[in-house]
Amino acid sequence: MIYVVTALLLWDIDETLVTTAGAGERAIVRSARKHWSVEVDLSLIPYAGCTDRRIGHLIRKHFGIAQDESTLRAYLDDFVNFVSEELPVSGSRILPGISEVVEAVRTSPDHQQGLLTGNLRASAEAKLAPFGLWDYFPFGAFAEDAIERLDLGPIALARASQYYGFTFAREEVTVIGDTPHDVACAHAIGAQSLAVASGRFTPEELAGCEPTCLVSSLEESAALSFLSL
Repeated sequence: MIYVVTALLLWDIDETLVTTAGAGERAIVRSARKHWSVEVDLSLIPYAGCTDRRIGHLIRKHFGIAQDESTLRAYLDDFVNFVSEELPVSGSRILPGISEVVEAVRTSPDHQQGLLTGNLRASAEAKLAPFGLWDYFPFGAFAEDAIERLDLGPIALARASQYYGFTFAREEVTVIGDTPHDVACAHAIGAQSLAVASGRFTPEELAGCEPTCLVSSLEESAALSFLSL
């Protein structure tokens, strides 16, 4: 396998690339109500940064619902459908600086990019396509690939190598996200991390996870400098 000096950026989606203004949360509540007859209060469930599949498991554990994979699959199928229904009326938007950064990466001879997300592939596309972002990412690791977020990093790296035909040096890989789970994913694969305090976690909370770089927005010059863009 050939190693080359090319930067690889692995992106989270929710509150990193876009904000769905609660569309995903409402879809979770609606699908749980339909399939498990429960009213979910997400403030009681530590779901931020988890995969869509893990969130389903957390809901079942919270309510003491028996583990039934067929019902979980049905819950996830309807969750994706509900996301698609909620997005057009949610006020979702692309976050500041994202359009410029992903375009700069696309046109750079020294950078490549993909997704490392807890979203199911279909919900990822539903969230990104309206903003013209989906086609910027030729590969990714998604919730179908693993229940636990930490297991997605090696999958993303393998798909990057398969797609581009070479192996990325770990020091040239950066995971970009807004939660401690994103930073932990980077640590798990020996990559760098760019933590963006654009979601529910404060700069102080993210700093405690020891990211390589911490910013409040991808518009900041510190972010562009760190990414060599």
